[in-house]
Amino acid sequence: MNPNYGKVYLVGAGPGDPELLTRKAVKILRKAEVVLYDDLVASRILRMCRKKTELIYVGKRLGQHSCQQAEINRKIADMALQYQVVVRLKGGDPSVFGRVGEEVESLLTLGIECEIVAGITTASGAVANLGFPLTHRDYSKEILYLSGHGKNGKNSESFKNLSCEGKTLVVYMGLNSLEEIVDDLISCGNSETVPVAIIENATLESQRMITGTLGDIQWIAKEKEVRSPALLIIGNIVHFYSEMDSLRSLIHRPYSLS
Repeated sequence: MNPNYGKVYLVGAGPGDPELLTRKAVKILRKAEVVLYDDLVASRILRMCRKKTELIYVGKRLGQHSCQQAEINRKIADMALQYQVVVRLKGGDPSVFGRVGEEVESLLTLGIECEIVAGITTASGAVANLGFPLTHRDYSKEILYLSGHGKNGKNSESFKNLSCEGKTLVVYMGLNSLEEIVDDLISCGNSETVPVAIIENATLESQRMITGTLGDIQWIAKEKEVRSPALLIIGNIVHFYSEMDSLRSLIHRPYSLS
């Protein structure tokens, strides 16, 4: 490795709730000299850094890129020339649709030491927060993680010839492609009655979840004015959520840990 560079940590910030950060992530954030953070990183997580830590926003959302990936790669390398402990902070888990592979390749090509620090991916954090699983022997025996858009735009290829039977489909960044996703799934033989959930602002105080089916979720999302960031959960596991939610409403809680 090039001795002129510091070390870069590519850290997962989890789905948003600071309590879902790993202990390792907190430890590294408190040592960081500079943090390059994404759009979806909660401000409460950034407050864990030292006051003297330099914070650099490099956020990007579909259609609203303040930084292109090549520019982000250059910024990370530039910071590694100036600081010994550099953190690239990403929402969720950096290895799940976080483009961490492109950043690792860029860093290693330049001889810069780097380490990936896993985070709780948004799907796991979101459903746990709402009290249901991603798999269940009677509802879903498989999970498919999908992206709603590809490198050059909306991702439709992944949803063609895809059966929802016995599966949980987790779609990241899928809200802007919801119409195409639904059309493709129905066109290849999935029933319009397949349940769908959209989780907005997962694990945050502003979190909300709406449910519907492949046949009506587009119109429900428009009526409820759902906004990004939002995660799509497709499959019969959403039925399990509804059943458990009904039971949960009958339980009296005398106290809370919060």
